[in-house]
Amino acid sequence: MKVLLVCKSKLIENLGVMYLSAVVQQEGHECLIVDINSATTLVMAWEPDMVGYSIMTGSQGEFAELNKQIKVQIRPFAGGAHPSFFPDDPMLKGMTVVRGEGEQYFADLLDSGIKYDSIDDLPWPDRTDFPGHRIRDFIASRGCPYDCAYCYNKKWSELHDFPRVRTRSAEDVCKEVRAVNPEFAYFQDSCFGLSQKWMNKFADIYCGIPYHCHLRPAQVTERFVDMLKFSGCRSIRMALESASPRLRKLMNRPKMDTENVLFASQALRHKGIKFMIQNIIGLPTGTIEDDLETLEFNIRCKPDYGWVSIYAPYPGTVLGDYCKEKGYYSGDYSDIHNNFFDTTVLNFSPEYKEQIECLQKIFALCVEVGYLPSVTELTHFNFPKLVHKVMRQQGDARLYNWQEQQLNPQNASNLTSTGILPISQSVS
Repeated sequence: MKVLLVCKSKLIENLGVMYLSAVVQQEGHECLIVDINSATTLVMAWEPDMVGYSIMTGSQGEFAELNKQIKVQIRPFAGGAHPSFFPDDPMLKGMTVVRGEGEQYFADLLDSGIKYDSIDDLPWPDRTDFPGHRIRDFIASRGCPYDCAYCYNKKWSELHDFPRVRTRSAEDVCKEVRAVNPEFAYFQDSCFGLSQKWMNKFADIYCGIPYHCHLRPAQVTERFVDMLKFSGCRSIRMALESASPRLRKLMNRPKMDTENVLFASQALRHKGIKFMIQNIIGLPTGTIEDDLETLEFNIRCKPDYGWVSIYAPYPGTVLGDYCKEKGYYSGDYSDIHNNFFDTTVLNFSPEYKEQIECLQKIFALCVEVGYLPSVTELTHFNFPKLVHKVMRQQGDARLYNWQEQQLNPQNASNLTSTGILPISQSVS
């Protein structure tokens, strides 16, 4: 049997379809992975017996259009987050929906007789159709023990009888990384190294290939950072999401204190591990002042990259349902974009929507320079001037060795009046 798996893009490795491809090939069947733009051509040229789609909310319309064009012997399969949470979506008409993890489903469908009793039993992802990637993706565990209201993890786990977190053996993970031998490894776990015992073993036997991973700020202790450094970790990402205690409570992250993030930032920087802080702006009940508070705290932490997204009310999440119930969102999810960097779909005022869009674009640069913009600067009309101002400040900081000076509209006038700033008046 010939199986074609279709994902939105192949710019980065897609572990979901790569695992399915390995399952298909384990019993001697053929499998190809293509992006959505190449699917029609491949169907005509290769004539597969079966087609499967990996669909995230925001791309269901594109896959629905593709499905109208494709003719195969077996009804196409639809998997991924959107079909899992919205199996009755009219956009999925004509597709067989696979909810949750698909490896065992495909193994049973192909009558392989294989039972995957643990994730160590799964074949390693098939990387054949993702050639030439300098960064290779891996996963050491599936699931997450936390119930963040904006995330699908809790409801995803309810689709199966699995434990909330399932961890591969450190030996199996390290064997896979050694076999792939990438230039750089990226561990996609929601929270890497949750088990202290597992992390001790991993640090002892890992092959030293530089890697990146996701951490919860509370995981970061001096001992944990030592193990990261020893094993070859070059960079991590951790989520602050918001500096507002009120918004963190809304997101069901009340136990995550900003002091955890500040300590983790200092500990990682001390050991020379690069780090990125993840943030969300445009949250329901949020204001531009809340968003600027988050920016200001990022400036204090001094991450190597201050990453920010605009909140999207994804289906099947507690916060997404909250937005519908409270009138913050009145759409049908068809207006949610493929990314969360363009705009907000919540029912905010036009003024706040414009501020969110501008702040998202300038956030990382402001963190880098240490500049806190005023609310009046966050308009499309003022945006070019704002970018110019921040870049001039960065230039002055480098030229005059003021990298540690954090400038903002509140202290800029004092600095210029005392002669600290050069004649360029970069923040005037």
